[in-house]
Amino acid sequence: MKKKTLVFSVGLLLVFSFTAVNVIAEKKTQKEKGKAAEDASEKEFPWDKGPAEIDVSSYPKEQQENYKTFSVKCSKCHTLARAINSPYALPEEWEPYVKKMSKKKRSGLSNPAVVKKITEFLKYDSSVRKKDLIEKKLSEKKAKSPSEEEKKEEAEKKNGQ
Repeated sequence: MKKKTLVFSVGLLLVFSFTAVNVIAEKKTQKEKGKAAEDASEKEFPWDKGPAEIDVSSYPKEQQENYKTFSVKCSKCHTLARAINSPYALPEEWEPYVKKMSKKKRSGLSNPAVVKKITEFLKYDSSVRKKDLIEKKLSEKKAKSPSEEEKKEEAEKKNGQ
């Protein structure tokens, strides 16, 4: 009887030990995953080194309000400097970027109206502060895309004319 009790006790002890080791390992894994996500948001980009705020006092009231929303929401995950100094300038660049950010868990950007305010602010701000960059990007775009005349000639070739 004592032998059975001893074997049972040792078996029970092994089960508890194994369970404890697994629980500790799982907690460590979860902590490491959380740390990795935290490290990604703390990663420094070249744009983080520029100005971290914008003087919007000359902007329309609506854009001043949108700036406040941008400041609060976007600073949850990264520096404001990252967005302010980023190489994005064209409206079609900001929309997918903000949409991508809205999918991040910590972003707090689940409300489409908030996403729209931030996107509208970034588009407006770019049109004011990044005029040269917009002009450069549009010139590059135009140089890459065929002209209307080239399109017409291509269409004529396809039609055998």
